[in-house]
Amino acid sequence: MMTVTLTQALIGLGSLVALLVIVYGPWQAICTDIARQILFEKRDAIFDLAQTGKLSFASREYGLIRSSLQASIRYAHELTLPRFLVMAAVLSARGNRPEDNDLSRAMKQIADPTTRSQVEKLVREAHRTLVMMMIVKSPAMILALLPLLLIAAVIVLPRFRDAAHAVERRAGGFVQLEADTAPS
Repeated sequence: MMTVTLTQALIGLGSLVALLVIVYGPWQAICTDIARQILFEKRDAIFDLAQTGKLSFASREYGLIRSSLQASIRYAHELTLPRFLVMAAVLSARGNRPEDNDLSRAMKQIADPTTRSQVEKLVREAHRTLVMMMIVKSPAMILALLPLLLIAAVIVLPRFRDAAHAVERRAGGFVQLEADTAPS
């Protein structure tokens, strides 16, 4: 009886160690690689807008938007939920607002409303990707969110969606502020 219990304990401990090695090893890299691939696609879509003449390659706006997305791509591997929360708190304490970044200002300066809308959508999707990457890379967040997501899906989906979009916009601004201040 004692041998069976010890064997089960060792198997359980080994499984836990294997799970931790996977979650804090390859899983982190896989999540980052997927997020980067999506960011590359969004950056390329903005290039395509310039290729078709909707944006000027020589414009300051295009350069800022492209370099901001490039900073997010370079910075993605460092972006974790704990780091994000600390940096968001520090930036908020300094009086920084998520809307106060070069990317937001550059998008507002795009003259054509249709092009501006397309660029804003692409950037919003890029930021959503980074927020989702932070959540998926965090085992604690996944465990905490699963029951909440089930409850939200059943009870308060419409209100949850509006709140999630508001949080997503704000988080995207903080992600960009941090990427803008990260050393190159």
